[in-house]
Amino acid sequence: MKRATFSQFPKNHVREFSCGTLYYRTFFVDSKRDALYVGAMDRLYRLNMNNISASHCDRDSINLEPSNVAQCVSKGKSEHFDCRNHVRVIQPMGDGSRLYVCGTNAHSPKDWVLYSNLTHLPRHEYVPGIGMGVAKCPYDPADNSTALWVERGNPGSLPALYSGTNAEFTKADTVIFRTDLHNLTTGRREFSFKRTLKYDSKWLDKPNFVGSFDVGEYVLFFFRETAVEYINCGKAVYSRVARVCKQDTGGKNILSQNWATYLKARLNCSIPGEFPFYFNEIHHYFIPDVLPDNSRVRSHPLMDSAVSHEHEKPIYYKRDLFFTRLVVDRVKVDMMGHQLDYTVYYAGTNEGKIHKIVQWTRNGDSQSALLDIFDVTPGEPIQAMALSRLHGSLYAASDRRVLQLRLALCARRYDACVRCARDPYCGWDKDAGVCREYTPGLIQDVANETADICDSSISRKSVSATWGQSLHLGSFVKMPEVLQPRAVTWYHYSREKGRHPIAFNKPEKYIETSEHGLLIISVNEADAGRYDCWLGGSLLCSYNITVDTHRCSPPEKSNEYQKIYTNWCHEFEKYKTAMKTWERKQEQCARQNDSNQNMHPNEIV
Repeated sequence: MKRATFSQFPKNHVREFSCGTLYYRTFFVDSKRDALYVGAMDRLYRLNMNNISASHCDRDSINLEPSNVAQCVSKGKSEHFDCRNHVRVIQPMGDGSRLYVCGTNAHSPKDWVLYSNLTHLPRHEYVPGIGMGVAKCPYDPADNSTALWVERGNPGSLPALYSGTNAEFTKADTVIFRTDLHNLTTGRREFSFKRTLKYDSKWLDKPNFVGSFDVGEYVLFFFRETAVEYINCGKAVYSRVARVCKQDTGGKNILSQNWATYLKARLNCSIPGEFPFYFNEIHHYFIPDVLPDNSRVRSHPLMDSAVSHEHEKPIYYKRDLFFTRLVVDRVKVDMMGHQLDYTVYYAGTNEGKIHKIVQWTRNGDSQSALLDIFDVTPGEPIQAMALSRLHGSLYAASDRRVLQLRLALCARRYDACVRCARDPYCGWDKDAGVCREYTPGLIQDVANETADICDSSISRKSVSATWGQSLHLGSFVKMPEVLQPRAVTWYHYSREKGRHPIAFNKPEKYIETSEHGLLIISVNEADAGRYDCWLGGSLLCSYNITVDTHRCSPPEKSNEYQKIYTNWCHEFEKYKTAMKTWERKQEQCARQNDSNQNMHPNEIV
C-alpha cells in the first residue's frame, strides 16, 4: 500500500494522525471544544482540531474493548476484525459535555455515555436505557448505518436516539428505530420505543443507510434499497428518503410499537434526458411537503411520486467513479460590495481521492465546475469526512490514517491566475504574481464570466531564434489530473496564414511536451510570429518569435573559428555547473529520504 507523502501540499497545510490500521470510520466534530472525535476499532479518539498531528495515541483516547469475543468467533466471525468493538455512533447529548457512543462489540452491540473528555460517568449519573446497543448500531462493522441524538420535539420533550441499522445478527431485521423515552431525573420510562414493521419489505427491503437529519418536526432518513415497485421487472436498487414525525406515539390499537407516520419516497437522482440515467447514490436531499394522515399508511408507506433533486440535474458526475463520502461548505465572497454565494463540495472516492467541486447559480440555472483533485490516501478508500469552517479545515480518514487539510489551498496548488481565480477560497495577486487566500482587491472569477480577467497576469515573452534552431515554448502552468480532460491548444499567428491551431500530427515539425509545452523543430522564416497557449477559453501564455534569417554557413576566417570554439566552451562550462548542481540536490534528497524513514508516524513527510 502506498504511503501519502503530501508533496502536493505545503507542510503547514496538511496534518496526519495514525495509531496503526484501526479502521477510522466515524467522525463527530465539536468545534466549540476544538475536538474531532474519531470512532475506531476498540478505541475512541479525541483529536486536536487545530493540529491533529499534536494528538497522542494513548493520552487522547479511551479503550472500549469488546466482550464475548469467544462467542463471536464460535459463530464463524474473524477474531481480529469482526469480533472487535468498532465504534459506529458518536453523538452529543445536551450541551455536548456528554457523548452517546455505540459500538459493534463483537457482534453484540453495546452503548455508553461518556464525558466529552473521554472519561466514564460515575455510577450515580447512570443514564437509563444505556447498555444494550441492539437496533442502535450495527452488529457487523461492515454494515452501513446511521444514528442521531434528538433533544427537542419528542413526546414529553424527552431526548431520544433515532437510528437506522440492522437489529439482528442474521441481518434479517432492518429497522428505523427510536429508543424508549425516559425521564432522566426519575429514570422512569414515559414512552416506549418505536420502529418500522418487522420483516415487511414494503417498509424496508435490505436498506443501506446513508444519513439522517433533524428537520423541524421530523427526522429524515436517507438510504438505498431493493425497489419493491420494480420487482416484476428484475432487481433494481432505488435511493430513498423516509420521514417520521418526532411526536409519533404509535397507534392505539394497531401499530402500538410501530411508526404511525412513516412515509418514504424515491429520490430522483438522474441525468435528465429522453432516457434518463439513474444513480443509486445520494448527493442532495429535498424535504417533501407534509401529507395529511391517511388510513392507507400502514399498508402503503411508499409515496406515489419521486422526490426530484433541486436543479433537475446532478451537481457533478463522471463515469467509473465511486464516491464514498461527501461534505459541503457554503462560501460567501465580497466582490466590490456585492455578496456572491458559492457551494463547495468535497467528495471522497474509493481510490483515496477527494474531488473539490464548486456550484453557483447564474440566471436561475445551476452551474458547477471541478476545481481540484487531491490524492490523499492512495489506494485506500475514504471512510469518513468532516469539515470545520471555524478551523478552516477538511478532515478525512481511511482505515489507516486521519488527515487534516486546509480549505484555502491557494499558493501551492495554483501557479497561474487562470486556475486560482476559479477557486472561491482564493484570489490572484497580480502585483506579486501569486495565488493567495481571498481578500477584496484580488482577482477572482469563479463563474468564469470575464474571459480576459487574467490577461494582465499572462506571461508574454519575446524570443529570438536562429535559423535551424529547435525552440521550446513552455505553457507556464502545472497540469494536475483535474485539468487533463480540458484541452490545451497552441495557436500560431503569422502574416501569411493568420491565426491557425498547431497540429501535432507532424512530429518532424511540432512536438507537444509532457507539460503541454510546444517544441518547434528546425526553426525557419515561416515560424516567426506570435504563439498563444489556451486552456479551454482562457489564455495561459503568449510568445512573440523572431527568426534570424542569416542561415548557418562554414566559418571562413580563423577568428570566426575562435568565436565558435569560445561559445562552445561557455556552453560546456554551463553544462558542467548544472550537472554539479543536480548531483548536489540528488545527495540532499537521498539524505532527506533516509531521515524520513526514522520519523514518528504522526509527523509530516
